[in-house]
Amino acid sequence: MGAAPALALLEQSRQCLAEAYAAELAAARYVTSQDAAMRAAAALVAGHARRGRSSRQDLWPLLANQAPELGEWADFFALAAVRRQEIESRTARVSVREADDLLRAAETFVEAVTVTLGMPRGERAARRLAAARDTA
Repeated sequence: MGAAPALALLEQSRQCLAEAYAAELAAARYVTSQDAAMRAAAALVAGHARRGRSSRQDLWPLLANQAPELGEWADFFALAAVRRQEIESRTARVSVREADDLLRAAETFVEAVTVTLGMPRGERAARRLAAARDTA
């Protein structure tokens, strides 16, 4: 994959982080933070997909295979994806703390992927978390 598509995915990831910071509901913050991490991971693995591979292959094992140094992140976000499904199906609630923790982890992960790819770092804006509330 060329630098332009990876850079575009990283920019989308950064936009998701900004949206997560502004989210007023914990569930929205959690989901958007997970989206940020997924886009960053996609930036890293998209160029390495082989023809004939299923496009439905799970992103996180691909990340761990492609960048073993990010394997713990892949495991972490794979678990967060399971949690996300529970939250989206409303079988589980997410606390503000849990959503904020995932946001901070996603932000760190996006930075790690940026460094791994040798891409220019985005401007590190001073962001404040919006006052969030738990969701039913």
